[in-house]
Amino acid sequence: MKTANVRFADHFTGNAPEMKSENAVCPQFVRGICVALVVGGMLCAEAWAADGAVDWARLNAGAREQAKMPVRTGVPGVRPFWNGRSRAFIHPPAFEFKEVDGVKEYRFTMTAEEGGAPSRAWTAAKPWTPVPSDVWESLAPGYYTVKAEGSGERRFYRAAVFQGPYPARVRGYGEAARKVYAAVFGMPHVQAWLTSDDPPEGYDLYCYPAKIMGAMIRALCRHAKAEPKDAASALAIAGKMSDWLIAHSQPEGAPLAHFPPTYWGDRRDVSVRYAGQNMLSYPAHVANAYFDLYEAGKDRKYLDAALAIARSYMRLQGEDGTWPLKVFEKDGSPVRDNRIVPTRYLLGMFDRALDATGDAAFATARDRAFGYALSGPATTWNWDAQFEDVDPKPPYCNLQKGVAVDVAIRLFSLGRNAEGCEIVDWCEDQFVAWSDPVHHMDWKNWRTPTALEQYDYYTPIDASMGDMIGAFATAYRATGNGLYLEKAKALADNVTRHQRADGTLPTYFDSRRGSDWANCMVYAADRLEFLESVIGNCRNEAASRGR
Repeated sequence: MKTANVRFADHFTGNAPEMKSENAVCPQFVRGICVALVVGGMLCAEAWAADGAVDWARLNAGAREQAKMPVRTGVPGVRPFWNGRSRAFIHPPAFEFKEVDGVKEYRFTMTAEEGGAPSRAWTAAKPWTPVPSDVWESLAPGYYTVKAEGSGERRFYRAAVFQGPYPARVRGYGEAARKVYAAVFGMPHVQAWLTSDDPPEGYDLYCYPAKIMGAMIRALCRHAKAEPKDAASALAIAGKMSDWLIAHSQPEGAPLAHFPPTYWGDRRDVSVRYAGQNMLSYPAHVANAYFDLYEAGKDRKYLDAALAIARSYMRLQGEDGTWPLKVFEKDGSPVRDNRIVPTRYLLGMFDRALDATGDAAFATARDRAFGYALSGPATTWNWDAQFEDVDPKPPYCNLQKGVAVDVAIRLFSLGRNAEGCEIVDWCEDQFVAWSDPVHHMDWKNWRTPTALEQYDYYTPIDASMGDMIGAFATAYRATGNGLYLEKAKALADNVTRHQRADGTLPTYFDSRRGSDWANCMVYAADRLEFLESVIGNCRNEAASRGR
């Protein structure tokens, strides 16, 4: 596994490094999906005119062709059926219907729940064969029941396919991101840190200090760079937050030495319920925040704090390359059997520790962690939802796309485009709502196009849109397939359209109200910056080729 020379930190920090170019078109034929999207004998890239205008008829035809092809379907004894809890599909699914002794051909019937559409029928040699592409393409968005006679049946929602153009953005992506960072700096409960030594009143989500403060520190460092007039105050606040996290971290010699708290106080019931537990994915968030603050202000104590966290991770790393998802702080024992799916924060932390020290042990730890991602979820497809306010679940019960996106991004950086594209297409299949939302929660008010968080909270979130913006942008950069670019832009444009006048982003892309999760808006802003950098790099490359 060649990973030693690949930096994941660049994807964490919003930079867009050069991708390997030998796989300019993603070789997906082996799994029945060519993400270059051959349409009418022409590559979908030809949907762009010389002046940059989009031929939407050709592009949408490419999207429909792509959506006719199955993604990572289960095969008994070969690949697991991950979709037992899935609600909706953009691509034709295959279900784990059991084979019946003596049956050589199975009759399938597809019935719509509404609209009066006629039933569709077909036969197949196996009950777990995917829905035929011609049948699938004929289905309008809505609920259906498919039945394999004598074997099983399943109800599901046929989700809408991408069909542009979508409404345009209202400002540039970089400008929108900078407005977010400025908004975080100006929040009263952030400014109050200048006169407070504890998380100020007025913001209940300080009950998740590692996650929330880590994101705020990152935003403050970026605002300090963008607005020199605010730099001193922004870095002073970031320093106060960091000092609080360091003071409340586990002491030297403790099982979780130097790890900051996942939960604190009683501002939400969850933080009381899980008091004394630590979700081991979040200390890496804070380590990256410390790295940011050190780079902004050159105070050595924040570099030391970041490295102390990274070294604790190395000490605690399991033989399989990863860590328990949640543990008890008193003794480090696991709360559940779930293991961390290593993300950009963990891998980026090791990259940055390696850069700071030259210690190859950090590269070894990083590569072992990514090795777990490849042999674990990238093989089993158990993309476990790993959120601090949701109790860990058994395999396949609560899937998400955030950790999958992070693995895909690293695969792209390694030139492994086919695998990266498969993951990105699966994430879209399960978690993107282009229109006609699945009927769940406040679905009539979903602001589409949007992206959903996890099976147990199947609702549109700004950070989930950030996940898919980053995924599509990276897939575009790696493959040159412009359909991915337009998908990234469609989601990013929607983020800008709903940015508030004060620069904040709503966490919920529907009609619900509640505290905005600062980490979500900061992450979405980061992905807007990333998309802008990808587009800028591609324009520069095109200009260079034209000279």
